[in-house]
Formats: sequence, structure tokens, C-alpha cells
Amino acid sequence: MAANTDDVRESVSKDIATLQQEVSRLQKMISAQGTEAYYEVRDRASKAYEDALPRAKGAVANIRAESVAAAGAAREHAAATTTALALAGAIGFLAGYLLSGSQQPPRHWWE
Repeated sequence: MAANTDDVRESVSKDIATLQQEVSRLQKMISAQGTEAYYEVRDRASKAYEDALPRAKGAVANIRAESVAAAGAAREHAAATTTALALAGAIGFLAGYLLSGSQQPPRHWWE
């Protein structure tokens, strides 16, 4: 009986050692795949950044030029700019007033 128990223990020990080796092999494989995926994603992000950078710089330059042009036009036509802003404010105020009047008055707790 003791010999049979020793055989079972030895067999289980071999199985455990085999499983540990398999787990180690799987960990190495997963690590290699993770590293490969990391470098692939990093390269794609770098390429996307390099592709987008010139377009972003161009967009910033266009926005800057348009804002300078708008500021220059506002300076040249100060009266028209003031009138347009005042008109926009008046329309906004009127719209807010009309929309607030269409709602029911608030009910208070003392009513």
C-alpha cells in the first residue's frame, strides 16, 4: 500500500511539474503577444500623429488668419459691429422673454 501511495504522489508531482511548465510557456507566449501588440499600437499612434500634425498646424494657421481678418474688419467697421452685436443681444433677450412667458408660473409651497 505504501508503494502504491508513493507511486500516486510521484505521478501527481510529475503532473504538477508538467502543468507548471505549461503555465510558464503560456505566460511567455502571452507576454510576447502583448509586447508585439504594444509596439504595433505605438507605431500606429505615431503614424496617426505624424499624419495629423501638418493638418493641425494648417488648421491653426487658418484659424489665426481668420481671427486676425475678423478683428481687422471689426476695427474698420466699428459702428456696424456694434449694431450687429446689439441686434443679436436684443433678439436673444426677446426670444428669452417670449419663451419664459409661455411657461406656467411657478407654484410656491405657500399657495
